[in-house]
This record gives sequence, C-alpha cells and structure tokens, in this order.
Amino acid sequence: MMLTENMLCKHFKGQDIYDKNIYRILKTNVTGSSVDWANVIYTGDNDAKLSSDLVIYQNIIDGKIFAREYADLISVLSEEKQVTYKQIHRVEPLSEEEINIVTQKEFIKTRKKHY
Repeated sequence: MMLTENMLCKHFKGQDIYDKNIYRILKTNVTGSSVDWANVIYTGDNDAKLSSDLVIYQNIIDGKIFAREYADLISVLSEEKQVTYKQIHRVEPLSEEEINIVTQKEFIKTRKKHY
C-alpha cells in the first residue's frame, strides 16, 4: 500500500466511514526539520524535528494538520483491532464508494456538527 499526495484516507478507529477520521494526504517524504511545527501536530513517538519520511495530512472536517512517520501510518494493526475496526492498516486509502460518500456536502455538514 502506498500513500500519495491528495489521497483521501481513513484512520482505523470508528466502526464505519461515518465514525472514522478522514484525512487528505498533503505531503509525503518530509523531514521534521522542514516542517512549520506551529501549524502542524506531530502524532508520532519520536522527536518530531529529527524525524524523517514524515507524512503531512489534514482532517477534511476540522482542517487540523498532522504529521507522522510513513511507516507508522501504514503499519499493520493487531488481529484484534483488524476484527474490531475492519481495517488492516492504521491509515488506509478510501475506496471509490467511500470517496463518493465523504465528498458529499451533507456528509461534511453532518460531521461538522460533531466537532
């Protein structure tokens, strides 16, 4: 699996597309020293400024921007989490059907009420 710029992805937490956080990949292969950390939230476990191969991604609902190592984002979930969340990786690309759902004005309007 590859994450590429402008790709729409879903985080594993949540039971369906209506519960999951949806992100747009903004940049890949970014070094921590090149990021404006005043505007980006680091979600990894290392020193953000020393990190490499970061992915910069944005929540499509609230606009928050995050950074995390590529390897972390594509990491395989435990079997228990795979069964619970019906997803193999921490972050996965949306299917065409899911893209059609999340790009509808009604989806975004409904989700914004939860933020």
